[in-house]
Amino acid sequence: MANETQLDIRGQEYSKIILPLARQERSMLYDKVFVKSDFTGKSFYQDQIGTWEMSEKTAPNSTTPQNDPNLSRTRIDIKTYNDARIFDRSLDLQSFSDPMSVASISMQSAVGIQIDKVVYDALGATALRGETGSTSVTFPTSQTIDANFGGVVASGGKATANTGLTPAKIRRASKMLTAKGVSSMDRTFVASATGQEQLLGNTEATSSDYNNVKALVSGEIDTWCGFKFVFLPDGIISVTEAGVATYYAFHKTGVCFAMLEELFMRVSERSDLSYSKQVYYEISCGAARLEENKVVKVLCDETVAS
Repeated sequence: MANETQLDIRGQEYSKIILPLARQERSMLYDKVFVKSDFTGKSFYQDQIGTWEMSEKTAPNSTTPQNDPNLSRTRIDIKTYNDARIFDRSLDLQSFSDPMSVASISMQSAVGIQIDKVVYDALGATALRGETGSTSVTFPTSQTIDANFGGVVASGGKATANTGLTPAKIRRASKMLTAKGVSSMDRTFVASATGQEQLLGNTEATSSDYNNVKALVSGEIDTWCGFKFVFLPDGIISVTEAGVATYYAFHKTGVCFAMLEELFMRVSERSDLSYSKQVYYEISCGAARLEENKVVKVLCDETVAS
């Protein structure tokens, strides 16, 4: 018992390095959509031109066709998102580590997540069209793959059970885009980690007998069926109480992301808060679906075992 006091003076070594917790490092969708940044104003208007079709000339000197040029316009409203973090001056003096040294990591993550939320929400949101954006265009049911697609077929010939993310749904999404003349390049499929797990559990998606890319080598699926896959972390993908998630397959020019500036950031002293350091940052951005034919909504039941 004579040596018990030695326990009171044992050393306590604390790390001088702050490690970031699990988080998304940066935007995963920014380079997957059409980006516009050289503009000012509370709204941005993206003009578009649609498809043209030729017809047979059946007689000499016939009347010249007078067809509409098929132009359209989509409005993107800009919203501002911000955050600020306070670091007490006196507490900084008492700390071994320096949180300010890694603040940029958390800032980059927060901006990336916000961008992905804006882009994801825009994929299925009501688009504002016309000269001033006064015409509302909701997402068409014809561009939606139901949750029960590929499910068990009852005697009546209709699928009754929902399915998760399956190769059949991905193939159907690819077919729907191709049927509308959408380019096979720059296609993206957005899903969740649960969708990734369901897909990895499917032999057709992972077997080298079906694919040139051996997904199981790295434990992930990067490209399949012409899509570049993006699996977003929890909190961005919309999921109903019943567990049905909304994924999207889209072409890069199917959605526009508009940003007034990449990032506004200031580090300053707050005289009203004992001269603590404040890290303030904000972004002003918005997004909108440009064309319904270039976006497919894929409903998947995340409660289905992989």
